[in-house]
Amino acid sequence: MTKKWAAAAVVTLLIALPIGFHVVRGKEVKEVETTKADLRAITPSILASGTLAYESQVTLVSEVLGRVDQVLVKVGDRVAKGQLLLRLDPASSRAELAQMRAGRDQSELNVERQRVSLEAMSVKIKRFEDLNRQGFVETTKFEDLSAQRAVAEVELRTSHEAVKQANAQLAQSQQRMSKNEIRAPIDGRVTQVSVRAGETVIPSAMSIAGGSLVVIADTSNIFAEINVDETDIARVAIGQQADVVPAAFPDKSLKGTVEQIAIAPRQNGNQARSYPVRVRLQPSADVVFHPGMSARAEIAISKGNARRVGVPVQAIQYAEPERKSEKVRASIFVIRDGNALKRDVETGLADDSHIEILKGLNAGDAIVIGPPKTLRFLRDGDAVRTKATAEQSAWSSTRGLSTRLGSADPHS
Repeated sequence: MTKKWAAAAVVTLLIALPIGFHVVRGKEVKEVETTKADLRAITPSILASGTLAYESQVTLVSEVLGRVDQVLVKVGDRVAKGQLLLRLDPASSRAELAQMRAGRDQSELNVERQRVSLEAMSVKIKRFEDLNRQGFVETTKFEDLSAQRAVAEVELRTSHEAVKQANAQLAQSQQRMSKNEIRAPIDGRVTQVSVRAGETVIPSAMSIAGGSLVVIADTSNIFAEINVDETDIARVAIGQQADVVPAAFPDKSLKGTVEQIAIAPRQNGNQARSYPVRVRLQPSADVVFHPGMSARAEIAISKGNARRVGVPVQAIQYAEPERKSEKVRASIFVIRDGNALKRDVETGLADDSHIEILKGLNAGDAIVIGPPKTLRFLRDGDAVRTKATAEQSAWSSTRGLSTRLGSADPHS
């Protein structure tokens, strides 16, 4: 009889355990992290890379062949427009100038000689003209003298043109001599000096040694040339704000504004296309700027500063649609009376941390944001409590126990 009762008890226990476990599991309260949906400015952005440069930079080259006589500046010097930077040895230019002046003087003497000759020819022809009317001179001889005078007139005009040519050559020589002095075309700072005294410079040949002399840049205005991928360029507009981080200063950011967008793309080596975008930067005393520095930029592409209902991106869960033609479904868990209620939402703009909710949620609603493992397996209607509530309950229980103990103490 005892064995029968024992067997019945075992069977009953085996049946009751799953049912009890199911009941207990159904009443399990999950601990979650929550926050409230609030109104915020959602600022979506795109990332791109590029280089830093000065807005205005001039590379000075020599326009004449010569030897460097003096270098009057060094790297880092501030210079004003028109300031003398470098001087070439003027000896050869002076010799050329003297030669051109002598040629000009010779042409003027030729003009004077031709003029005197023409005047003498004119007097002679006038005298022969009177004799020809009186019949003392043959007509053919008079005609020959007239032709000689016409030739003399042509030669005089030729000499006048020679004088003009000599003056033009002299002016060119004077201009070349003035180019022995290299002056600053803009206000700025010297960023590079490529020659030293005694070296020979080559006219307008930047690809070989001696071509480039001095580089001057307007360091008060700097910009970043950012290469934006063709898939993102349609979202970039003039006036958008950007944060530019130089590679040399990863912990510092330069603020800037998009001021120019290229119309034609730039073909990269891997067949990808990008569009150069020029971002004007605000000068920063904390960043030692050097042109050519690599940089990455984050361009904010939102329009205006409208505040929208936003939630942390980790709060959104996505589900594949039943049909390919449908959109991916987004949902979020809202806390109501200690339960997590699943709610379908429509999302909008997003930035690095938050996403806009267009439909399905109101500002002030409490939502579940984690932990990720709990959120992943959370189901509609699950009982939940926040970590703050759990801590508050523990604190309240401890305080209540202390109060009861205090009341039981006869000395209290």
